[in-house]
Amino acid sequence: MSSLWMGFAVLLLIATLFLLLPLLKKRKTDEVAGSDVQQDNVLIFRDRLAELDAEKEQGTLEEEAYQALKAELEKSLLQDVAGKQQLEYKNQPLQVQQAVLIFGIVLVLMISSVAVYLHLGRSDDYADYLALKEQGETVQASGDASQKKAPDFATAVKMLKKKLAENPDDFDKYILLANSYAAMGQFKESADVYATLVKRIGPDNKDYAAAKGSYAQALFQAQGEQFTEEVNAAIEQALVADAQESTALILKGIQAYMQAEYAQAIEFWQQAKVKAGTMQTQRFIEPAIADARSKAGVPLAEAVAVVAKPTQPVANGAAQIIVNISLAPELQAKVSPEHTVFVFARAVGGRMPLAIERIQVKDLPKRIVLDDSKAAMPTATLSTVEQVDIIARVSLSGTPRPQAGDLFVQLDQVKVNAGKELNLVINQVQP
Repeated sequence: MSSLWMGFAVLLLIATLFLLLPLLKKRKTDEVAGSDVQQDNVLIFRDRLAELDAEKEQGTLEEEAYQALKAELEKSLLQDVAGKQQLEYKNQPLQVQQAVLIFGIVLVLMISSVAVYLHLGRSDDYADYLALKEQGETVQASGDASQKKAPDFATAVKMLKKKLAENPDDFDKYILLANSYAAMGQFKESADVYATLVKRIGPDNKDYAAAKGSYAQALFQAQGEQFTEEVNAAIEQALVADAQESTALILKGIQAYMQAEYAQAIEFWQQAKVKAGTMQTQRFIEPAIADARSKAGVPLAEAVAVVAKPTQPVANGAAQIIVNISLAPELQAKVSPEHTVFVFARAVGGRMPLAIERIQVKDLPKRIVLDDSKAAMPTATLSTVEQVDIIARVSLSGTPRPQAGDLFVQLDQVKVNAGKELNLVINQVQP
């Protein structure tokens, strides 16, 4: 640290010399120039007076004229001397101003150097930030909190909380703060931070699904790695926002694995690879798939084929709603065949889907059966309600959240198990 301050001192000295030398040089030049001018004025006065004396002696200049011209010369010389003194008097405050200016510049240089050092050069904050970012990525990818460095993360937590107090809209720092808590094994605090982030960004933000998935993961760890209703709800909300959200799919795979549904687990993890990072894939997904394959005792291709088998028809009397979905001819030009169509049932006045199926525009018209096998959550199914609202939506963004330009149709207060098929035509445009 002492060498750093010595460096500051040397740099300030050099900067001061660069400022002083031109001013001192100018002052010396001004003094020399002033002295030369004064000597020239005296010589001119003497020469002119000698000329007047010679003309008087030769009789070409009368006494009266001689005295008048001599008085004029003396007056001119006095004015030149007075002007020189006045100039020196005026220059004196200017030199003081220059000294104050130099001192001010040096002071500004010193203060700004210290400020820049404190803001950018604090190696402890910067090192903590980099360590936090690297460790946070590692913890998020591996889910292993044993790789923590508690003192470093404790310092980083203080720094990040201070930064967030100054700028609560810095979403990246919420993620770093949540990951640092997770690295220290404080999963409840990590979940709380993610919950705050989810509320701040809102469901219309493109990062909402990822934040919701990370919240589900932290909550899962905070609740003793149990898939509680709250954890399941967070997972499903993330997948409703983005069906390819990697963290939520990983959790779905873990849940299937814990239930010895290894083929289903493999399918979820394969889907998670679409958006998962390289580190996350290498450190968790690939080893998990390999382990599930060994436990399932079947090759990967066969395991995936098992998952892909069509759902068996529901038993007679089970809760179900049959819907025939089609697209109005006048709206077909507004969408492409690959646009996603969501068909779902939700409790009257509710928001969480009780059953959902996703197809594409090119699949229309299509007959769809909504039942408990297509529930978004095991604890929220068609069997739990008597009436639902049915919505079919062509999503231009690929998510079920309504956005301007989407095409949709909605039928409210439909009785479950009414015993008849519904015909719905998508004929409205979302304003």
